[in-house]
Amino acid sequence: MFKKVFVLYFLLSTFAILIDSSEVQAYTDEKSEYNIVAKENVDISNLKDNLIEQGIIVLDEIPEINVLTVSTSFDSSMIFEKNRNYIDDVSKNNTFTVSPKMTYQFGDSFYLDSDPNYWNKQWDMQKSINTNSRFWHKSSGEVTIGVIDSGITDDNSEISSKVISVQNFTEDTVTGEVDKNNILDKTGHGTSVVGQISSNGYYTGIAPGMKIRMYKVFEEGNAQDEWILKAIIQAAKDDVDVINLSLGQYLLKDSTNPEEDRTALVNIYQRAINYAYKQGSVVVAAVGDEGVNLNNQGELKYLVSELTGPDFSSIDGTLEDIPAELDNVVTVGSIDNENQISSFSNRGVNVVDIFAIGGGSKELAIHGYETWLADKLFEKDWIIIPSLEGRYTYGYGTSIATPKVVAALGLIIEKYDLKNRPDEAIDILYSNSSSGLDDSGNPIRLLNITNFIE
Repeated sequence: MFKKVFVLYFLLSTFAILIDSSEVQAYTDEKSEYNIVAKENVDISNLKDNLIEQGIIVLDEIPEINVLTVSTSFDSSMIFEKNRNYIDDVSKNNTFTVSPKMTYQFGDSFYLDSDPNYWNKQWDMQKSINTNSRFWHKSSGEVTIGVIDSGITDDNSEISSKVISVQNFTEDTVTGEVDKNNILDKTGHGTSVVGQISSNGYYTGIAPGMKIRMYKVFEEGNAQDEWILKAIIQAAKDDVDVINLSLGQYLLKDSTNPEEDRTALVNIYQRAINYAYKQGSVVVAAVGDEGVNLNNQGELKYLVSELTGPDFSSIDGTLEDIPAELDNVVTVGSIDNENQISSFSNRGVNVVDIFAIGGGSKELAIHGYETWLADKLFEKDWIIIPSLEGRYTYGYGTSIATPKVVAALGLIIEKYDLKNRPDEAIDILYSNSSSGLDDSGNPIRLLNITNFIE
């Protein structure tokens, strides 16, 4: 069902919650780690004291959303039974990590080391403003964007000059320590995202010069849920105006299958998103790069089964693209150079809020790989993006589309003085969008920044 000329990657973040059996299990000598979701009206300090009295070790906490990470020999059912008046859920803390990936094509034919005519190749930016004129508008500097990603390069001042802070949330996998100086991008993903937003030079972002705060949660491609949750909370506390989440995963909720159900994880992330929203931040998230209709559970369960191994077709519950499908999130998909939904982009009526340009594969499909490469037809399909070592390359993905929408929201907030008024900023974004159609003829919104810069 899914034909791939190249490996299509989706920014998956492995998060730490697996639901154990509802049956009360016996005490064992072996300790396990769990995430505890406290009731929202419970004083988390009192809950910590109660857990410690029960012999449970508290390893970490996110007090803003009432979540604790603990270590204990009790199983999840026993923890819940002992504390059912204080907690909503208990879930196993998963230690696996997954790489965030944008699809790049590296090689000599794709690197542009010294060509200064980037604007002529930035067809995505030109279409976003409905003109071939170079962007002359600049950010006023009154808005700050929070990018939760892989850090930022220090070898391209066009990209990094407006990054006013970088905070690392990644931990050493052995010691668990956080190195505050570990801020450099090792994957190129965060650098690419920032370039789409604020680059102010030969290569131009949607909002040149807009201030960026980077929250590093990917270390050489690896992330854990606690890092991302803490970054969302910190970005909101830092009073950023828009949060970019070019990442996601498929989670099963409301299932009776204890091994696969991730309802607790969905609820934890909704708490974090709600916290950011209440602080006045607009949260924007990418859908997956799997080309699936999110309204079709059969198609989605087949896809996730192929990706992860377990057969979801026989499991009850609903799969969701998280965090994109959460409440209080602007959900972004990708379109190609003909304003059609990109072959790789997830889609779905009443799921994806707005589409922006993230690349496509039409020239590739027509001409084949050898001609596509030799004749540089990738310049029509894919997006030129900044990478590491001061280089520029080509790539595609909803990760490229999402920061365009983030930057547009920043421009709206600046122009209309809408700080801490996320709903009004989102309404203006939607009401000024262009109109398009999906594959079935349903109307979709397309990003158009023309009215935001006049």
